[in-house]
Amino acid sequence: MFWIQGYKLSEANCLLQSKRPCFPKLEAIMSATADILTGLPKSRVTLTWEDDNCSSVEVSGLDIGWGQRIPLEFDKDQGLWILQKELPEGRYEYKYIIDGEWTCNKYELITSPNSDGHVNNYVQVYGDDSTIATRETRKRLTSDDVDLTVEERQRIKEFLESYIEPNDEDIR
Repeated sequence: MFWIQGYKLSEANCLLQSKRPCFPKLEAIMSATADILTGLPKSRVTLTWEDDNCSSVEVSGLDIGWGQRIPLEFDKDQGLWILQKELPEGRYEYKYIIDGEWTCNKYELITSPNSDGHVNNYVQVYGDDSTIATRETRKRLTSDDVDLTVEERQRIKEFLESYIEPNDEDIR
């Protein structure tokens, strides 16, 4: 968060969360930065679970974090549990919770095991109106070794200044 110098961290974090719910995770902060610089194109994502013998299907992760859950609706005609959600561009990990048991859908994309050995489903979302150039910029801004250009730093600074006042004692 090197580009936030001159602002209270709590103010900057609130500002970023107003752009994208980001909790204190680096990936979410990087995505919020990309949102500021490239806009916030969204696309509708549909998640499904096929099982008419369970009584509840929820999903956790996505853009709501692992502590929250979204219920899927059961469609009797299709025999599917369905969730349709608008998501900003980005990569989202999630897991299904079937009658209280956390599980992955083996018919959807699955991550490699993380440091805790967990695997999750994931979806890569591209905005309906995004260009190849926007996608490449977003990919660069959310990579592990990102370095903002001088112009990008200035745009971030202007964005922050339009919402919050700098704290004089924090300016270096």
